[in-house]
Amino acid sequence: MRHEWGRDVWPKFAAVLIAAALTAAGASAQTRHDSGGWLSVFRNGPFVACEKSSLRWWFDGQSRFVEDAGGFNQLLIRPGLGYAVGDDQTLWYGYAYIRTAPGAPGREFDENRMWQQWMYTPSAGDWSFVHRSRLEQRWVETGRDVGLRFRQFARAQYNLSETPQWSLIAWDEGFFHLNNTDWGARTGFDQNRAFVGVGFRPTPKGVRYELGYLNQYIYRRGGESVMNHIVSFSVFF
Repeated sequence: MRHEWGRDVWPKFAAVLIAAALTAAGASAQTRHDSGGWLSVFRNGPFVACEKSSLRWWFDGQSRFVEDAGGFNQLLIRPGLGYAVGDDQTLWYGYAYIRTAPGAPGREFDENRMWQQWMYTPSAGDWSFVHRSRLEQRWVETGRDVGLRFRQFARAQYNLSETPQWSLIAWDEGFFHLNNTDWGARTGFDQNRAFVGVGFRPTPKGVRYELGYLNQYIYRRGGESVMNHIVSFSVFF
């Protein structure tokens, strides 16, 4: 059975790659393309030493770089607290600080967010999945309005039975503004991120590394949309 799964997964993974390529090719002619790199660190676990505790803690930090921003584009720091409501479901509440450099010197600005999310992490055989629904409240220093945004994330990971240290990974996340703001948000679709790559974990309970291609499409209503082609490297503790 394991051998059949390993043999069948390649066509499925290839289909994800093709879908990502079609997404990139389908962007409008008014889309500006850019390239860059994202470096991310993730860590979460029981809030106290006891592994059976329902309390959880979360932290992720990210540095993002794109060419059109002259290098540095964004810094993100995001802590949070969670409560496990089952073996594979968790509710979260947290804060995020974001520093953004939109491209021109002197235009950097800060953003503060509160966020709430539900996570569901089922598994089946060599497959593991993550479903995440996140709601954000955003305060951007270039305006006074509070922006509401919804994010839907879905991830699939296939662990290679022949080489268990390695895995194939694909995920997608859609972003949707829920209101208009004086700093530029408009109700409706905001952006989409699609990732395909590989994971490597040297030891069963050790650090996991993920490397791959991330396609970020940012929609600008009435203006020039942006598609970033990103090399993404993440470390999970």
